[in-house]
Amino acid sequence: MNKKIKSAFKIIIFFSIGIGLFYLAYRGQDFSVLWQEIKSVQWSWIILSIILGIIGHYSRALRWGLMLEPLGYKPKSINLLSSVMIMYLSNMAIPRSGEFVRCGIINRYEKIPFSQSLGTVITERIADMSVFLILTVIVLLTQGGVIMNFLNDNPQIMSRLESFEKYIPIIITVCIGLAVAGFFAVKYAVKKNIFSLGEKIKSVIKNFKEGVFTILKMKKKWQFLAHTFFINFVYYLDMYLPFKAFSCTEGISAQDTLTIFVLSTYGVVVPSPGGMGTWHFITIELLALFGISRDPCGRAYAFVTHGYQDLTFLIGGFLLLLLLPVINKNYKNAA
Repeated sequence: MNKKIKSAFKIIIFFSIGIGLFYLAYRGQDFSVLWQEIKSVQWSWIILSIILGIIGHYSRALRWGLMLEPLGYKPKSINLLSSVMIMYLSNMAIPRSGEFVRCGIINRYEKIPFSQSLGTVITERIADMSVFLILTVIVLLTQGGVIMNFLNDNPQIMSRLESFEKYIPIIITVCIGLAVAGFFAVKYAVKKNIFSLGEKIKSVIKNFKEGVFTILKMKKKWQFLAHTFFINFVYYLDMYLPFKAFSCTEGISAQDTLTIFVLSTYGVVVPSPGGMGTWHFITIELLALFGISRDPCGRAYAFVTHGYQDLTFLIGGFLLLLLLPVINKNYKNAA
């Protein structure tokens, strides 16, 4: 019961953050005007974006399957896709919880050790981050002026970054200290076999390392890279295609979209459900830099784009969560 209360408390906190930030992004908005802008949307572009988004999620599932193969597992594609969709659903409730949830799902239905699958997920994230850092560098080199204008127009962001700078050495020191302390604590526990956990800890560490370094044993590295670039390209299209759905944003270029895509993605780093509020605020402000009015166009775009993506995760995640027991009723995996 205590765990349930803690989980509920976390959800309330994160949703409160999201709702508060969403309010800041839309305060003073005349919603009748916003609704008129939304009604003018060309929904064919939105539908195309939804379809591509689902294909991208399936690509992520297949990529995960490629990483699990060298470990001796061949999970069903539907189980992988279900795990990915439920991951997004979980992130909407508690940010950053989805990766653990999807490893738990695949452990339950495919009997793949949690620590092994978590190791592959970390490698996945490193690959995605590498692509995103490349895109960030491209944006910095080609659109540095736009970024400076954005920061100048939003001095509160700069002041927060500057106030955060003085804490960076402390944070780094604490993280290193905790890592070192944790390493020696685990090492001591394994050596002394405290509470008979020695062998279990060894097994978890071994499985985790195997998961992280699975890419070194992967025979289909080119397929892995192709999926990685395709997934990130789909994320980009999920921002570009909705621009075509609004008459006021259809003139946004591919290069400008890349800038908005990269910078708005950093908004999701803030711990709010699925970037609610933070993504809206940053996207609206970035669009204003490119001459798009905040009210109603920018706000309508952010509302619709974020809204249909969340709706996809809600419907897809809940549906697959309910269907998983049925799909796997008579399924016997190879483990």
